[in-house]
Amino acid sequence: MAEINVPMILDAITVALDKVSPNANIYIDKVEQGLEDGDILVRLINIEYMRRGIGDFQRVVPVFDIIYFPKAGNKDCMAMGDTLSDKLAVIELSTKDIVRAITKSFEIIDGVLHFKVSYPYDTIKYQAGEDMAKVVLNRGD
Repeated sequence: MAEINVPMILDAITVALDKVSPNANIYIDKVEQGLEDGDILVRLINIEYMRRGIGDFQRVVPVFDIIYFPKAGNKDCMAMGDTLSDKLAVIELSTKDIVRAITKSFEIIDGVLHFKVSYPYDTIKYQAGEDMAKVVLNRGD
């Protein structure tokens, strides 16, 4: 398994979205000009870091908000929400690694779909070899 990071997950999400809606304009974070019906905006809204075990082993959980501007009202939003729930359950990274979503939800606010999804991955930091042989004692001096 290759080292995974947030930009790799974001890239995989946009590739999956392009397959779901090939004619849509897909934007990341911000839009330079006005959005059109059928366009998609992907935003990173939160990253949670959870320490696992001892040392520098962490689980990283980025949460994305995929905003869909429907062509045909709430029915279009509901259908897209169901499609995204299915198609974004598992994504393939550029390294061919597979990442599974741990949370998926959607809501319609002011006629716009907000699909929230999170993908966990683990990281570990290794100490430099010369630091591993050092022992530091804290005697409370």
